[in-house]
Amino acid sequence: MRHILPILVLLFAVQVASAADVSVLASPRLNPLEERLFADAADGRLDEFLPLDAALVVSGIEDVDSLRRYGQKAAALVEQLRNSDKLADAPRERVEAIFDFMHRRVLRGGYDLKNTDLRRVLDEGHYNCVTATVLFNYLAGRLGLNCRGLQMPGHAMSRLLLADGPLDVETTCPRWFQLADDPRRRTAIVGKTIGAAAAADPSKARQVSPIQLAAMIYYNRGVDLLAEKRFAEAAAANTKALRLDPASATARGNLLATINNWSIELGNQGEYAEAVRLLRQGMAMDAEFAAFLQNYVHVHRQWVEHLCREGRFEEALEILSSAAAEMPEVDYLVRAQDEICRCWSKALSAPRSVRMHQLPCVIHTPPVD
Repeated sequence: MRHILPILVLLFAVQVASAADVSVLASPRLNPLEERLFADAADGRLDEFLPLDAALVVSGIEDVDSLRRYGQKAAALVEQLRNSDKLADAPRERVEAIFDFMHRRVLRGGYDLKNTDLRRVLDEGHYNCVTATVLFNYLAGRLGLNCRGLQMPGHAMSRLLLADGPLDVETTCPRWFQLADDPRRRTAIVGKTIGAAAAADPSKARQVSPIQLAAMIYYNRGVDLLAEKRFAEAAAANTKALRLDPASATARGNLLATINNWSIELGNQGEYAEAVRLLRQGMAMDAEFAAFLQNYVHVHRQWVEHLCREGRFEEALEILSSAAAEMPEVDYLVRAQDEICRCWSKALSAPRSVRMHQLPCVIHTPPVD
């Protein structure tokens, strides 16, 4: 699982998605298979889709034939296990046999932090913690074991619910069971693979259902897209993750970060009205997210300074007046109007040759408490 990206108050200029894409927050586009999956998952259970199928759809499969082909590929692995002489009746020995098979026969491409696509696991053997956990839970579930996912900050693993108690499995560590008696070495080896922070205290883990585990794939995709400054797609991925798992604090946090950074970039590109509209949507989602208010003020300052440089003082006043009526608690929005009036008056009294080039008008932005 990928870490949430830091929230930026000011962001350097990059190419931004079109302003029309802001609507993705309300209703991200779904392909036909996604529509079926979301309808199936609406009651918190999967009836039409197997957990593996759900993860494949979330990974990006859009057609039924591809879904069937990858499903058959995974089912063949189950049959190989069933027909082997490795499966013991005792649950713990069975778990170890499935785990060993997965790493020897499937996950041969090595750990790849960015591989959140289950297709690459089945085709190439490249995996990260989420995709390895999805595959392991699928194999174990088809072979009679009761599995859940575990989500913790920046990481995912598997939990088997056995008769003698839960058994947690670090699916990214091929030597997990060999090191059962050496927890310190376990932690060190896992830390080298996934990072020390992700390998930290598992007591902070949240047990998740197959639907919630699939949602983590959307979240991971959102992290990658935000890193690439593909804001509309990142927002869509995190919105989809939240539709499957409304309790996901990580997906929610990354969606808020995406909205914040996207609005700043829109402001830097001169799309002030769209930046403000996006920030309003963000504040409607979480009024306590301090960066939204700070950047609401920042974008308005950019906007009115731009208008004043063009001599459009009346329009600047209307924008600030509207914002002040919407947020009367923000003192700056009121005081900035006085500054604009002084700039306007100064411009009117200046010689005509100076007015033609317009006087600069700097609206000072106070700290936001």
